Amino acid sequence: MLILDCFFGKCEKPTCDGCGLVPVRNLRRALKARSMDAGDDASDEAWKKAVEQTLAGKAPASNKSAPMRKKRLLVPREEIPWYPTIKPDLCNGCGDCKVLCKPGVFELGEPDPTGVQRPKLVVGHPYNCIVLCDRCVPICTSGAITLPKKEDFEKYVEYLDE
Repeated sequence: MLILDCFFGKCEKPTCDGCGLVPVRNLRRALKARSMDAGDDASDEAWKKAVEQTLAGKAPASNKSAPMRKKRLLVPREEIPWYPTIKPDLCNGCGDCKVLCKPGVFELGEPDPTGVQRPKLVVGHPYNCIVLCDRCVPICTSGAITLPKKEDFEKYVEYLDE
């Protein structure tokens, strides 16, 4: 049961420091990252190699072969209300969204007064969120993160090919 709890982000430990099941959590994150990048042309061999590296305790090498399209905002970022919202009753405090989000949108909320549950996450810096980025939604195991509809925000972004 402990392995499944770790895999599904429902472990009762406040942190993964010193836990022997860290490779299980890393495998879950790798699987979720693969499902988010399903539209990419990643080969099966590269995926198998990444899984083997994760199970061996090594960080998988990232695939930088796909060309990136840069986004340019047409108005100042503070005028674009694109940021996630977290439903506190659904959040299990796993912290996957905080680990995944490089701009640092998420922060730990108030600690549980009883000390039994992990602190829930909150949107601490909403305007650090990259407009039209939705990578945090599928990584959330509890479905607590929601974003506005992308169609309403396409008018704020211009794409530039590199």
